Amino acid sequence: MRRLAVDLTYQPTGGTLNQIIQIIENIESYNFDDVIFYLSYDNLHLIPNNVSNKVSLKQLNFSKKSIILRTIWAQLILPLLLIFDKVDVLFCPGNISPIINTKKKVQWIHTIGPFEKKFISSFPFKEKFILIVTKYLMIFSSYTSDMVIFESNYTRDLFINRFKQKIDKSSVIHSGNDDFFKPVKASKSNFANDNVVDSRNFIFTVSHLYPYKNLELLIDSYYNLELYKKELYILVAGSFSDQRYYNKLQLKLSNYSISNYVIFLGRLEKEDLRYLYSQCKIFIFTSPFENFAYTLLEAMNCAAPIITTNTTSMPEACGNAALYFPPNSEIELSQCIMSFLDNEKIRLKYKKMSLLKSKEYPIHSIVNNKTKFLLHQLVER
Repeated sequence: MRRLAVDLTYQPTGGTLNQIIQIIENIESYNFDDVIFYLSYDNLHLIPNNVSNKVSLKQLNFSKKSIILRTIWAQLILPLLLIFDKVDVLFCPGNISPIINTKKKVQWIHTIGPFEKKFISSFPFKEKFILIVTKYLMIFSSYTSDMVIFESNYTRDLFINRFKQKIDKSSVIHSGNDDFFKPVKASKSNFANDNVVDSRNFIFTVSHLYPYKNLELLIDSYYNLELYKKELYILVAGSFSDQRYYNKLQLKLSNYSISNYVIFLGRLEKEDLRYLYSQCKIFIFTSPFENFAYTLLEAMNCAAPIITTNTTSMPEACGNAALYFPPNSEIELSQCIMSFLDNEKIRLKYKKMSLLKSKEYPIHSIVNNKTKFLLHQLVER
């Protein structure tokens, strides 16, 4: 009997969440006799009622915010459970796996933040401490993994060059393409009564409100270009993750007297995101630190003309289908913006290039098959 265990005690988001859902939905096709999901109560909703009969669930309530409890779980309790449950292969998609472990294991790295000093510096002391501890747990547990999956070549190369990760034990699997995201024509929507969206005269950005997301640069560029005088708006979609940062942005808008032109929409459903990606004048992504910017893939799928930073994995994600700027250069961001606004032919060219680039990425089911293949390889060794 061959047994797979999946550590689902962390909180998956974005493209990672989509991949986890694909694994769960297709677990019957995995070449294991049975599968154990170790999961938190918060993740119970991810398991459908009609899940395969070979799946068993073990519910645990380890705090996602406590690095101490998370470490005790991953480094002490989980290795013992694997022995008790007679597991053959462990899959850890939450960045961290047991450092000392007697079982074969696959670790999935889907964050780059803890390895960037400027990223860490944007958080309060407690969060900094958690990020630093997480960084070293990721590094040391990757050394003892039989395979480490990375979502970008940038992150894999970082681990190989800086932390001496073995090439033959690393694999790059880009986030899957969600076929829900595609260009949609202007129509009645949840925003139908909003003249900004109706006029399609807006810059769009998708970003949870964290300090490292660098939204100040977009606001400064917008103000200095006097785009508010052209009735061009900025729409920001994303959860209010850091209230202090949100307040800081609002103060800047107030000082510039442009609060009415920058609209924070909060977290949106996929249908609303698809509509805004499709209708925006420009999509701008100011974050300097991304493992693989799934947001950019969504935007390309909807044929948005994209401006993004030239750091970490952004050039890898978009290739020649975007204009790039250094994340500390308001001047170069402004030049990119005006390139699109002053020349409609260039803007339309990049819309087409976005859509073309998006076709290079495989759909979720193919990505799921790649993950499945790696797990099968381990159990056959």
